[in-house]
Amino acid sequence: MTPDSPAIDQVSLNLVSMFGLLIGGLALFLLGLQFMTGGFKAIAGSRLQALLGVLTANRFRGVLAGALVTALLNSSTITTVLMVGFVSAGLMTLAQSVPMIMGANIGSTITAQIIAFDVSKLTPFMLAIGFALYAFGKRELVRRTGEVVMGLGLLFLGIEFMGDATRPLRTYPPFIDAMQNMEHPLLGILVGAIFTAIVQSSAATLAIVIALGAQGLMPLEAGIALILGANVGTCGTALLASIGKSAEAIQVGVVHLIFNVLGVLFWAFFIPQMAELARFVSPAYPELHGVARLAAETPRQVANTHTIFSVANTVVLIWFSGWIAKLARMIVRTRSTATQQLGDPAYLDETFLAVPSLGLQRVRLEVSRLGNEVVEIVRDGAHVVVRGSIEEINALLERDSEADRLAAEILHYIGRLSKAEHSEEEGRKMVGFTQIVTSLENVSDIIGTNLMAVSQQRLTEQIELTRLNDVAGSRFARVVIQNLEAVIGAIGETDMSDVSHDIGSKAEIKALAAQARQGILGDLQWAQKSEVLDYQLAVDMVELYRQIARLARGMAKVVGEMRGR
Repeated sequence: MTPDSPAIDQVSLNLVSMFGLLIGGLALFLLGLQFMTGGFKAIAGSRLQALLGVLTANRFRGVLAGALVTALLNSSTITTVLMVGFVSAGLMTLAQSVPMIMGANIGSTITAQIIAFDVSKLTPFMLAIGFALYAFGKRELVRRTGEVVMGLGLLFLGIEFMGDATRPLRTYPPFIDAMQNMEHPLLGILVGAIFTAIVQSSAATLAIVIALGAQGLMPLEAGIALILGANVGTCGTALLASIGKSAEAIQVGVVHLIFNVLGVLFWAFFIPQMAELARFVSPAYPELHGVARLAAETPRQVANTHTIFSVANTVVLIWFSGWIAKLARMIVRTRSTATQQLGDPAYLDETFLAVPSLGLQRVRLEVSRLGNEVVEIVRDGAHVVVRGSIEEINALLERDSEADRLAAEILHYIGRLSKAEHSEEEGRKMVGFTQIVTSLENVSDIIGTNLMAVSQQRLTEQIELTRLNDVAGSRFARVVIQNLEAVIGAIGETDMSDVSHDIGSKAEIKALAAQARQGILGDLQWAQKSEVLDYQLAVDMVELYRQIARLARGMAKVVGEMRGR
């Protein structure tokens, strides 16, 4: 062993310790970000849907909606992935998503501005207060607020750990040389893009840049290069989320990439000028010198650089949102798709499982779609059971099978959604939608199993059931179908409007059913056996329609409960 070996071992030990602090701090930062995101999502709840609703008005409102939603979710990646889901489900056009994505980039700068503050002295209080609210709070809002505060404390604690890890590097020549080389735009952009793509968080990259800047270890120009790279690397998650989805959904990820790449290509040639602009708009501390001044000024300059990049790009490129959408369509051609089967979900997407309030909106749309098909099955069943051919019976049975398959898909999705962190109100809605889907499945089965059995017996025995088309029978069937339509229409409304006044009462349905049975008796001749069987089958149909009416009333009650009535 040479005399220098102990020194080398000590350096290695220090580097291992520093690396442990660095990755531990990064883990705390990401955990804090996750806590904040979960808390904000729960607090915002259905308001997220309202914010997203303004994007259809014009491109500027789209930018505002994207910025606000991203500020709440603490991640432009999550917002962009949500856009992938919206476009994939056909709820939004590609052109509408472009301003939203631009706004998401602006909203993501809020996190950078927050972590640029030096609040290390307040971190223990944030953790203590946040934990107390989260662990002992009785109300949902209090617990979620505690989750946000605790997440903020973990975020700052993680940055403090990373700062402690990098502090010894102030006197480590190889690292100082590496930071100087990082001022080369291409190298800095490449490193920032790769690191961000790996950790799937541009905020984590910014946190490390700010931590290094706070120690005076990273020149602003090098930090800007890493920030530019982070804006490219953050596109990776959205592109991955679009794999296996429609071409339109892939185009959303491409739009995000185009927007950020265009901005990076422009600013890469003006990094010194951007640095001067950031220094100009940021607080200065001329009374300090050397590393102390860098440590005081660089964090805010880095955060402001990120904001300048996103805002300037949006101000310029918002006028070319249509062209960006066209370019994305040229890169990813729309594929011709086969006709969608009823049993294949049109709105359910794993993307929305991350935000239960939005996932429930997708459930509502899918339940409304199922309900509309069930109404058509009931309406067509009234015709098929009386005079339908065997081919029409089989076709209706196939539609019933597809409705059952879609119901199973919805229930499975609700089950997965229930495993995500959600509020008590969202939990009640999940239970409500489960009850409604089960009722719709039962209605479809009444037609597909019971009424079609009546129709098949009609064909076998060659019985005429046209007596069901008399005035009383037709009115009874029409009222039952109208009740079912009213419930499904209420489910389709964004606010699930009150439907109780549109649903016939139990007494009214009972009276109409009695009138229908009386009408069936009519001119019935009991002397013939076929007449007796005719009556039995007709009465069975009336009873089955009463069951449908009872299920419709039950669903109306559930809708009322979901609205807090």
